[in-house]
Amino acid sequence: MSVSVRQAQEFDVLVLEELFHSFSEWDLERAESIQKAVKDPNGELLVAELKGSVIAFLHQVFYNDPLHAGLCSTITNLFVRKEYRRSGIASELLRRALESAKRRNVKEVHVTTRKNNTDALRLYLKSGFREEGILLEFNP
Repeated sequence: MSVSVRQAQEFDVLVLEELFHSFSEWDLERAESIQKAVKDPNGELLVAELKGSVIAFLHQVFYNDPLHAGLCSTITNLFVRKEYRRSGIASELLRRALESAKRRNVKEVHVTTRKNNTDALRLYLKSGFREEGILLEFNP
């Protein structure tokens, strides 16, 4: 399967919002937030296209981390439409994100996923990530 990976553009906002709705349990309006992510110089929103249709995305945020004395990043979301999973698309998006982090001289890339998301865990571990801690959430 030959997919192309590119930076998301403003014209992708509606399809990205639809993709977020397809995997998130929260019924939120995300268009404005997605549009900000598309324009944010401290992040990148990559999309994978097949025959002109966006079928997957990855969002990575870059930030200065005093602990690491430099730039770090976090992959906040990686999603592939169900019918295209297990075809290498997530691996390609992740590869491109890690290349981008390397070009920016990122010291460390972080990613989180749910404990029961065994496919994502397998992908990240296969790509060189290691389990270093736990993620705690607080909703004010």
